[in-house]
Amino acid sequence: YIHKMFEGIKKFGSQGAALTKLALLQRKIAGHKTEVEENGVKAVVTGDGKLKELYVAGENLNNAVKVINEAITKAQKYAAEEMKDSMGDLSKVLGNLPKGM
Repeated sequence: YIHKMFEGIKKFGSQGAALTKLALLQRKIAGHKTEVEENGVKAVVTGDGKLKELYVAGENLNNAVKVINEAITKAQKYAAEEMKDSMGDLSKVLGNLPKGM
């Protein structure tokens, strides 16, 4: 019994380390900036998909950045809700399958 208890603690520790690594990786990705400039348009985007800077024909359009990011966030929330609802329906279907399938 004690052996199994310590085995569970060991597993939790490795999961904790994995979650820490994942959090650090997410922070690293979010902090990365990618810059693209083409045909008079320059955009700077973070690794997590947020627009940080926008210039068109040399004009700073950063006042539009907040609005664009808000639209992206709303679209992502919508997509997440749709996926959650669909996955819920799918789990009901899969849960009703006969054992062994």
